[in-house]
Amino acid sequence: MAFSTRPWFVIAALSSGVFGCATVGGAQGKDLVTLRYAWPEQSTIRVHHTVDVRTDWSGRQTAQRRYVMRLGPVDEEGRRRLAFQDVEIIEAPFPAFVEPLAASIIDAQGDFQGIDPLEDGPGRDLLDALPVSPRKKAQMTKALTNGLEREARNRWNEWVGSWHGLRFKPGQTEVVATTMSVGTGRKKTQDVPAEERARLDVGVPCSDAVPEPRCAKLKIIREPVGQTDGTQGSYAHVELELVTDPATLLPYSSRVIRMDRVDWSEGHGEPDFHEAVHVEQHTFIHGVEGAPGQVATVDLR
Repeated sequence: MAFSTRPWFVIAALSSGVFGCATVGGAQGKDLVTLRYAWPEQSTIRVHHTVDVRTDWSGRQTAQRRYVMRLGPVDEEGRRRLAFQDVEIIEAPFPAFVEPLAASIIDAQGDFQGIDPLEDGPGRDLLDALPVSPRKKAQMTKALTNGLEREARNRWNEWVGSWHGLRFKPGQTEVVATTMSVGTGRKKTQDVPAEERARLDVGVPCSDAVPEPRCAKLKIIREPVGQTDGTQGSYAHVELELVTDPATLLPYSSRVIRMDRVDWSEGHGEPDFHEAVHVEQHTFIHGVEGAPGQVATVDLR
């Protein structure tokens, strides 16, 4: 088989479901497309991040923020620092949405290596303002650091880290066996056998602002074996759609959708099904502040 495997760890903001390891496949032949990591040095990208959560028990809530991310020059170990600046919170009904964005360390191959120490970032100010004992503050520092690193790793892998070096036959759907977390009650989940379908289409427009057909669209769908949206009973569906430049893996948009239909009765009495949909979208505008690349003049309000 002409493909490698790499874990895809993505946690949709505020979603109760965690996406585990995903394996994507390829096919043999000279018409394969290889996704390559080649971000230019000191890339500057403006990001618009939205989260839309809809449930049948609490209605709809949305969150929005904007920020600029900058990839710094290579250090003596071949790594680069991805920093997040100029964060603007537009809507934030979820506490997690206002947590700081930790600077990430990316190696020369495009793999995530960690985050800056918390003492060097905005999270330190958050903890220093709390009137707690040194022991409690140390515990909170560790928990916050772990959470920020997990979020940073998931974010990078969703955009770049899980895909570099993978080869696809454009237009062909690859199906592999995996597992996924499915709700079995209000706060209960279990891992079940699942099927994952991956497809890469090439020659698609990068965005409305960059209509040149030089990008690729990677779409991955995961569902439990034997389930579809029309299946009676509990249901789960996870979907990623990434539009990226296959020659560099500079992303133009990334959307993650998680749908769940869960029986809250947990086997006691009549079934009590409830549904939730979590949609997380990142839109990327390249060439901010005169950096190399396309400057997109769009209104993100």
